[in-house]
Amino acid sequence: MTATTNVDALVDVAAPTDVRIVTVSRKRRRRNLIATVAMIASLVVAAIPLVYVSATVVVKGSEVMSWSFLTSDIPNTASAGELQGDCAAQAKYGGDTSSCEEASEQKIQPGIGPAVVGTIIVTGLSALLAIPLGILAAVYLNEYGKSKPLARFVRFMTDVMTGVPSVIMGIFIYTFWVRNLGQGRSALAAALALACLMLPIVVRSSEEMLRLVPNSLREGSSALGARTWKTTVRVVLPSALPGLVSGSMLAVARAAGETAPVLFTIGTIYQVRDAFTVTEQSTTLSYQIYNLITNGGQLSPQMAWGAALTLIVMVLVLTTIARSVSARFTMR
Repeated sequence: MTATTNVDALVDVAAPTDVRIVTVSRKRRRRNLIATVAMIASLVVAAIPLVYVSATVVVKGSEVMSWSFLTSDIPNTASAGELQGDCAAQAKYGGDTSSCEEASEQKIQPGIGPAVVGTIIVTGLSALLAIPLGILAAVYLNEYGKSKPLARFVRFMTDVMTGVPSVIMGIFIYTFWVRNLGQGRSALAAALALACLMLPIVVRSSEEMLRLVPNSLREGSSALGARTWKTTVRVVLPSALPGLVSGSMLAVARAAGETAPVLFTIGTIYQVRDAFTVTEQSTTLSYQIYNLITNGGQLSPQMAWGAALTLIVMVLVLTTIARSVSARFTMR
């Protein structure tokens, strides 16, 4: 009898049963299956437009994508319109348009070089202005201000600024910086507008990341005699660095694709050599996409798709670099 019992016990151990099948009722399993199918279906529905948009941008943008496209000057729409008008006039009166079309193709070459340089400069300058200030504000709110009236007021205004439309930032900088101070449209004015847009995102995301740092680390540092500022610099910020980098890159990615604040503040240029400036007029990829689509023309849609693909690739590269940096510091 004892031997038989031991054999049965060994068989039970060797062939375990799923506890969920035994303890969970059939009705609950059915509900779980329905919920799982609904979540998978929701994921598929959400992924369809994302995949469609990404594939469309890649397919249409790759038609004009080349090194020459990324480094050449932007064709002047006025000269392009004059050439097209001359060709149309010659065709109307029965003239030979072959030489005209060849000259048009040679002169009107797609290029987006100034927008690439301008996007890098404007986005980098806005990040340089917004990210350090936003992280310092988050440090004050979480490490010093906590529940003080000033800290609550700053949090409230940050939440309000997060929901303000981006066009308001452009109007504000245009009114204050461009018109009242007479600084004119420039890459710096566009960077200020984008920095105002990035600042509340950096503040809120950085504060949330600092809250995730365990208080035991702060208490241990304080027990060793470190002051608050040293604990923040040596313990809190390194622990929250991956989250700070991710939040900052999220703000940079949003600023790089914004058009409304740039329309009022940046101006227009067509040559690459004019884009290496901060105090003069410049251009960005998002502004050029808007400009190309609104002005029309045979070449404009292709250039707009190429600029859109370039912008997506730039944001992807920045995000990948941020992920790599944060992962490296997390491993350390």
